Amino acid sequence: MRTAQAFDVIMDALKLWWKDWANQVVVSLVAILSGLTIVLAPAALFGIYQESLDLTHNTRTGLIGFWKGFKSYFKQNLAWGALNLLVLLILVSNVWFYYNSQLSLAPILAILMILIGLFWISWQFFTLACLFLQEEKSLKLAWKNGLAVMLGQPGYSMILAITMLALLLLSARYYIPLALGSLPLIAILSLRAVQATLDKERQETEPA
Repeated sequence: MRTAQAFDVIMDALKLWWKDWANQVVVSLVAILSGLTIVLAPAALFGIYQESLDLTHNTRTGLIGFWKGFKSYFKQNLAWGALNLLVLLILVSNVWFYYNSQLSLAPILAILMILIGLFWISWQFFTLACLFLQEEKSLKLAWKNGLAVMLGQPGYSMILAITMLALLLLSARYYIPLALGSLPLIAILSLRAVQATLDKERQETEPA
């Protein structure tokens, strides 16, 4: 995938999201309310990805699709949520430690931890997209495929990752994007990113 194609994916995702904006807002709000329990946050995110996947296939399922994803991937969302919680706790603890440390390299190490955290979060966007697109619903395989997309298409993936991270940070900072359906938009972006990569691979492998 060429780097410039990332902008095509972004525009395509925005158009798709906007066509079903009302449903995306409702799904986003329900997911936020579920996420307030903390325990149900991973399941709510999986619900968003299922509903968003349906939309990328031109099927508007809204809350029905959300509920399907919410209840159908209990094993995967529990494992995914537990590992992400552990990783983020370690990274946040390290940033806090280095930020308050008197070591000469502390600022550099703190920045390194932040960059690792941003990479990890970006990886999760692609991992969840791969999980919902692959036939085998294996988290291990999804992590592997998500990393392959990122490393195999670095420029393309970086632009998409920065876009999704920006949406996530704006949502966490100002909350208003959450009410406008930013979470489904992030899911659609990651799904369309992986789908475009898969379509390109199919075209290259098909006989002329």
